[in-house]
Amino acid sequence: MGIRSRVVFLIAGLCMAGAQATPPSAIPDGPEPEAMAALLDRDAAPEARDRAMQQLVASAQAGDGHAAFYLGALYRSGMDHPARRVERDVETARFWLEKCVASQRCPLVALASLAELELAAGHAKPAMQWAQAWVVLDREREKRTRGDRPQDNTHDMPYRHTAYHAFLIDRCYKAMAPARDADSLGRSWFQELARTHGDHLERMLQASLEAPPAGDAEGGEIRPRLQIATEAQRTKVMGNDARIPLGPSLGLFLYRGNPAGGRADGLWMIEALPNPAGARGIEAQARSVRTLPYTPAADGRRAYAYLPMTFSDGVWSLTPQR
Repeated sequence: MGIRSRVVFLIAGLCMAGAQATPPSAIPDGPEPEAMAALLDRDAAPEARDRAMQQLVASAQAGDGHAAFYLGALYRSGMDHPARRVERDVETARFWLEKCVASQRCPLVALASLAELELAAGHAKPAMQWAQAWVVLDREREKRTRGDRPQDNTHDMPYRHTAYHAFLIDRCYKAMAPARDADSLGRSWFQELARTHGDHLERMLQASLEAPPAGDAEGGEIRPRLQIATEAQRTKVMGNDARIPLGPSLGLFLYRGNPAGGRADGLWMIEALPNPAGARGIEAQARSVRTLPYTPAADGRRAYAYLPMTFSDGVWSLTPQR
């Protein structure tokens, strides 16, 4: 890892401008966060966890892309997932993750989950296809939303997940059989995916741009909006720690805010990339995130947020292809 990684960033065959998609406002956004918290909490009552699992499966079967993604994440890692809810099942994980991609609303990170699943299964082509799709859409989403937040209003700021983008693409290249021109082959694979899944990818990007911020109207009720106390907390750099493996990693957490502000009063990992072991240490970073005080909903329910966290290793970068 001491050598800077040069990874060719491929963008081919997928036009992002003027994407048209079904308006996502009437489409469910996944199960209630309280149910997800019960499902992901190993210390929750077994009956509550069973009910939450039944609700998650029912939502996924009804076409809820977020629910399908959560199921795919659980089955992809199995008992290595902190929730320890199901046995690892690659076929079941692939089924739910692909069902997410085909749904009306699917989080972009599901593409990275599919790439990691196919890499672990030894399938270089779909791994490279899903990895490139995630990098393209994730960077496009961030580019389009820069300026929405004061701290992002700069063209010089590096992309948030660049190191993990490069780490994933590099491992996909290494999984490919030796080829005279791996860049051309990878580009052709991506063009093939764009032909077969272009509408799905366009819809995923559009939904990610139109998704309401945490705390907006959900189920007819206005919930408190969690606000990060300081930007420095979001970008905290973890020091050297023997428990943190080398290499970039990414985690997605369900964060329950404390009404008094400060650190979370509940935090659960939903997805860990490349895998839970490889993402060890990110939880400590997520727990350091602090929020401003807020007033709970009328029924006393707390405010939740979905919190992505990245651990970056500076030796990784993406080199755009000219």
